[in-house]
Amino acid sequence: MSCPRLASLCVLLMIACGSGVAFSQPDPETRRQILEDLQITQDNMQGFNESFQSLIQDMAKNAQPKMMAAVMERMKDSSSPPNQDEMVKLSMNIMMDEMVGIQKPLNDKAREFFSEEGRLKLQTRMFQAKESLIERLKTTENLEVIQGSFGVETMFLMAGQPDFLELSPEQRDLIIKQQKEASMELFMLNYQEDMRLRKENPEIEAEMQRLVKEYSEAQSDEERVEISRKIQKIREEKTKNIVPQMKKMVLDNHENYMRVLTDAQKAKIKAVMADIPDYMKRLLAELDKGEGGMGGLESWVPGAGVPGVNPNREAQRERSGSTGGRTFPGN
Repeated sequence: MSCPRLASLCVLLMIACGSGVAFSQPDPETRRQILEDLQITQDNMQGFNESFQSLIQDMAKNAQPKMMAAVMERMKDSSSPPNQDEMVKLSMNIMMDEMVGIQKPLNDKAREFFSEEGRLKLQTRMFQAKESLIERLKTTENLEVIQGSFGVETMFLMAGQPDFLELSPEQRDLIIKQQKEASMELFMLNYQEDMRLRKENPEIEAEMQRLVKEYSEAQSDEERVEISRKIQKIREEKTKNIVPQMKKMVLDNHENYMRVLTDAQKAKIKAVMADIPDYMKRLLAELDKGEGGMGGLESWVPGAGVPGVNPNREAQRERSGSTGGRTFPGN
């Protein structure tokens, strides 16, 4: 599996104030408002971002041998040889289980870098971003919004559901089951279409691989944004035939999610969505106008690889405390 980034509005709230993101950076005033809203210093936000990315890298490392073992075990059954789709699904199930396993360590890291009020507010802002994207999806055929909406939904496999919903254990388990099933369905749709196009037009795949390589070697956010736009154009061409199906899958998954909730929980959501801060409204307005702010959103769809990994980021800092400064290798 490759390592494209997951960049979306909800992840913006975790990493926009750090470095190595694949979308247009917010202006300094918006960045200041994000930090103030979440009650966190830029240094701690950067530390949380680095810890988040390390968790993602560890998840990938842990998943690889499990996937290989599962595939080898399945291939032992010579009476019923597995086809390629079955092998892909087998690997994806393991990856999604690993994603769910990140929930506790990710929340533990949030408690390390955020105040309790800031941690709960981060959950709320992520949820508001997800619901805002889903709402926009109802009136658009834009591939970036469709994939971004589902990327945010799947992000909650790792982040877990917000505390303010006060879900029961049964609700949490059912939501995870729904998320995994929907992620698999959308991934397989993308995967099968991609395999078809690789056979029919291998030049497109060669160009995509060239751009991905360029992206990994880019030295600045500006370069990465420009390359992301080129990748997005190719992705739109590759997926234009399945956009209606993708949109339906995402909206169906969200409807299933809402059916799990009680009337009281839905009322909480309504109240939360009525209290979106101004800086998020501005970012959403940019998306509505097609002015970017989320360019890189298309870089990851469920199962396409390990989200959030930045090969160009600095080495993780050694921290003596929650407000410690940077320490680079060799210093």
